[in-house]
Formats: sequence, C-alpha cells, structure tokens
Amino acid sequence: MNPVEETYQRFARLRQTALTVGIVALLISAAGFGMAGKTQFFQSYLYAYMVWMCLTLGLFGLTLLHHTVRGSWGLPILRFLEAGAAALPLMLVLFLPVLAGMQELYPWARPDVVQANEHLQHKTGYLNLPFFVVRAAIYFAIWIGLARVLRKWSLQQDITEDPSLAQKRMNLSAPGLVLFVLTVTFAMIDWVMSLEPLWQSSIYGAWFIVGQGLSAFAFSTTVLLIAARHKPFADVVNPKLTRDLGNLTFAFVILWAYTSFSQFLIMWSANLPEEIVYYVKRNQGGWQYLSAALTVLQFFLPFLLLLSSRVKRYAGLLLKVMVFILVMRVVDLFWIIQPAFGHETLHVHWLDITLLAGIGGLWLAWFAQQVCSAPLLPRHDSRLQEAWLYERSASTVA
Repeated sequence: MNPVEETYQRFARLRQTALTVGIVALLISAAGFGMAGKTQFFQSYLYAYMVWMCLTLGLFGLTLLHHTVRGSWGLPILRFLEAGAAALPLMLVLFLPVLAGMQELYPWARPDVVQANEHLQHKTGYLNLPFFVVRAAIYFAIWIGLARVLRKWSLQQDITEDPSLAQKRMNLSAPGLVLFVLTVTFAMIDWVMSLEPLWQSSIYGAWFIVGQGLSAFAFSTTVLLIAARHKPFADVVNPKLTRDLGNLTFAFVILWAYTSFSQFLIMWSANLPEEIVYYVKRNQGGWQYLSAALTVLQFFLPFLLLLSSRVKRYAGLLLKVMVFILVMRVVDLFWIIQPAFGHETLHVHWLDITLLAGIGGLWLAWFAQQVCSAPLLPRHDSRLQEAWLYERSASTVA
C-alpha cells in the first residue's frame, strides 16, 4: 500500500469510528426523549444541530470565498471545505426533527402565546409555520445547488485538466457569496434569533457568519495539520502555508470580537428594555461566568497566541490553538442558544452532550466519506506548481 492509500485508509477508519459513535449516541438520546421529556429533547437537539450546521455553512462559505479570490492558501484544504459543504443534504434530513419540535422551541409557533402577546401578533406575517418551512426549503435548495455544482466542476478539472473550469467556479462563486450572506442571515434569524421573538439585532447575521468562518478555518486547519505527517499533505504543508492559515484565523478572531462587542455596546448604550434583556439574562445565574470565559478564551487568548509568528510557524503549536478555538465555538453557541429557552441558571443537560456527539458522529462519517471519494489535493491547478507550496520544512510538522 502506497502512502497516499494509507491516508485514505485513515479517513476510512475515521468514518467507521464516527458512524459507530454517532449511532450509539443517538440511540441513547432517543431513550432520553421519554426520560427527560420532549421539550428538553428538542432544545438540546436544536443546540447540537446548530453547532454542526454552523460548521457546515462555514466550510461552504470558505469554499465560495476560495473560488472567488483564488488564494493559494485554500488549495491544501479545498477538499475538506468541499467535503464539509457536501454534508448539506445530511443537514437537510437532520433538520426534520427541528420542524417536528417547532412548538416546543419557538414561542411564535404556539397560537396561545401569540394570542396573548400583541407584539407577536404584529410579526405573524413573517413568523408563521408555513412561511418558515418555505424559507428553509429555499435556503437549502440554494446551498445544496451551489455546493454540488462547484464540487462537480472542481472534480471535473481533476479529470479533464480544463483550466476554464476554474474561471467558471469563480464566476459562480462571486454572486454565490452574495446569496450565501443573504440566505445565511435570514436562516440564522429564523432558526436562532426567533427563539426570542421580541428581541432583534441588525448585526445578527454578520455575527453568525463571522463565527461560522472562524469555526471553518479552525476545523479545516485542524484536519490538515493532523494529516500533515502523511502524503500527499506532507508535500504541501510548510511554514508559509501555516502562517497564511493562522493569519486568516486571526482575522476572523478579530472580526468575531468586533461584531460581538459592537452588538453589545450599541444595545447596552441604548438601554432599551426590549433590547438589553438579551444580555441581562446572559449575565446572571452563572451565565455571567460563561460570558467572561468567552471574552477571555475566544478572543484575548487566541488573539495573543496568533500574534506570535512562532505559533503560526510550527504545526504542533498551531494545531493546539485551532482545537481550542473549536471547543470555544461550541461553548459560544451554547451561550447563545440555551438562555433563549428560559434557563435562568447555567446548567448542561446530558442530552446536550449525547446529541452533540450523535449528530457530530454522523456528520464526521459523512465528511470522511466525501474526502475519500475524491483526490485529496486538487490536480492540474497551476497554483500547485508554485515553489513555496512544495517546500518541505522539517520544523513544520515537528
């Protein structure tokens, strides 16, 4: 078996392990439906679903960004980006339980709640079940359609060596990126912000998109650095590449902090009861400690670490930072979603963990399968001939 085939085998083993873990975790979670009650089940399910959906959308967004700007930094991680975006059909199927639990999740989906609240009655033109389902169908149709066409053209270039396919991908990705921003903004408003339908934020979509990009850079870089000891990735990972990926992640860390603080500052300064309630409930009952931890651990610590050229030069150090960022992204989404259900005190239900593992297991198995179904690196791309991409530094994977 040659070294490249061994790398495929490693992803195949990941698929088997992830699938096993996912199925076992989902079976345990299914038992929890009766034990913990359907309300807790659907709340935990939405949280777990959004963690993996945000990662999927982040990888899809980076795919569009890479094809638009055609940066060399994206070539070594392109197959990971495409494999993550290819999980959108899976996420469509996994969205069905969210639809089944609408009345347990969204106050505006309960007629008695709407009838008792005049403000909700004014929003029924937008927040109603049929229109919610139609919008979700439109989002998934656009995302899946774009992702499939881009992957098809990418794999076609591997076979045909046709350079015009790169231009076609760029021509589609540029307007596709605009569509992505619009649809993801509305999707996050529908699926997350409407959990608290009396509260609103005009920066909410941008806040989520930046967070998704941060998750995607951290995840794709993590997978690349883990695989960097093995061919063909061992031939392309070098200090310049790790520096580029570290710098891009650093930029998204700053953007996340900027959007987060901007939203907080504007609302807190206005001091309007209907707006500041979002932060009031997240700064009491133990949630304030999580707020402080996110400020320090998702911004200040990665910011200071990624300032260091040494961290970005050595793959082992950068890998640890990326894994840490991924963990904090999971915590951040917990902080965003769980208080919206009225949990006045900070607590983690065991269904939060089992459903996170269950959906994650299925997602990783799908991801590994998609990686195994294509060349690990793009073929016949002129940028792969750049000398720096083929440099090999022993210190990179030390």
